Amino acid sequence: MRFDLLDGVRGHLLFMMMLAHLAAQPGMSYLYDVHHTRIIQLLDAEFLVFLSGLLVGILYVTKFRTPERLGTFLGQRINKIYAYYLLSAGPFLIFILMERAGPIAYLFGLGEVAVLQNGGAYSDILPIYIVCFTLLWAGRWLLRWRAPWLLLVPSGALYAVSLFDYGGGIFGWGQRYLVFDLVAWQFLFCIAFVCGYKFRAVLDWINGLSPRAFGLLFVVTAIAALGQRWAFVYPPVGSLPADVADNWPRMHLHPVHVLRTLAVVAFVTVAMTRSMRGTGWVTRVLRWYFSLPLLRYCGIWAIQMFVIHVYLIAGFTYVRPSLNGQEALWLAVVAQAVFMALPWLIHKAVLLPLFVKRSNA
Repeated sequence: MRFDLLDGVRGHLLFMMMLAHLAAQPGMSYLYDVHHTRIIQLLDAEFLVFLSGLLVGILYVTKFRTPERLGTFLGQRINKIYAYYLLSAGPFLIFILMERAGPIAYLFGLGEVAVLQNGGAYSDILPIYIVCFTLLWAGRWLLRWRAPWLLLVPSGALYAVSLFDYGGGIFGWGQRYLVFDLVAWQFLFCIAFVCGYKFRAVLDWINGLSPRAFGLLFVVTAIAALGQRWAFVYPPVGSLPADVADNWPRMHLHPVHVLRTLAVVAFVTVAMTRSMRGTGWVTRVLRWYFSLPLLRYCGIWAIQMFVIHVYLIAGFTYVRPSLNGQEALWLAVVAQAVFMALPWLIHKAVLLPLFVKRSNA
C-alpha cells in the first residue's frame, strides 16, 4: 500500500538530508541557502521520523487492524532496517581497513557494529528506526483496548527520563558515533503513530469545518509554522554538561523542539488536506510538488537511498580536504545530482521490467 503524496514528502526530505550533510562539511555551509532550513530553521530527520510513525499508524487502521499482524510487519521491518544499517556501516569498516588495522581490531569493529556500538557517520536514522519499531513491537498489545494514546504513557516515561541524560545513542550506548538521543526520538515516532491511527478523524474534522473556521485554522497554523523558526528558548532539564554540543536541543529532542516540529507538520497537513478560495493556490503548489515522480521514486526507495547517501557523504568527506573551494562546490553538485537521479534509475530498472513481464504474461 503506497501513499503517493507521503512518498513525495519523504523523497524531498531525503534529497534535503543529502544536501544538509554536504553543507555540514568544512567550508560548505553556503549550501544551506538552498535548503528548507533557511525558511523553517528545521532540518530533515525529525520529519522523517514523524512520517515513519504516521505511516505505520495509518497502515494499522487501514490494513493490519490487529496487534498480531502489526507485530509481524514490525518484525519484518526491524530485520530489513537492521540489514541496511549493517550495510550503512560499510564506509566505517572500509576506513578501518585503510588504516591497516589488524584482524583482531577489524573483528572487534565488526562486533561493535553488530550491537549498534559503532558504525557509519550520518547513519543515525536507521538505529532510530530500529529503536522505534522495537518499542512499538513491545507495546503493540496496548492497542487491544483501541486507545492508541496508551502507547504515549510508556513512551512518554522513557522520554522524560531521557531528558536528564545528555549522552547520545541509547542512554549512552553507541554514543561514540550516534549523535542523536534515540530514546528521546522514539517519543516523536509514537506521537506520529497516534496521529496516523486517528488520521480519518483528523481529515474529517478539517474537511468538516466551515469556510471561515478553516480559513482561521489555516492562518493560525501558518503563523505557528513560520513563527516557530524564532523559538530558540531551550531551558535545560537537569544539569547541562559543559562539553555538550551546541545543537543539543535537537539531538536530545527538547520539548520545545518537539513543538516546533509539530507546528510545521500541522500547517502542511492543513494546507494539503483542503483547498478553498484564498488558500487553494498553496494546496495546489504543495500537492503538485510532492507528486513529482522524482520525489516519489526517492520516497519509495527510501531505505536504499539513505544507505547510498551515507556512502556518497563518506566519499565526499574523504576527498574534501584535498579540494579547493571551487572544486568542492562542483563535486557537491555532482554528488547531489547523482543522488537525485538514482531513484529514477532504480525505479525504472526494478519496476519497469516487472510491468513489461506482467503485460506479456
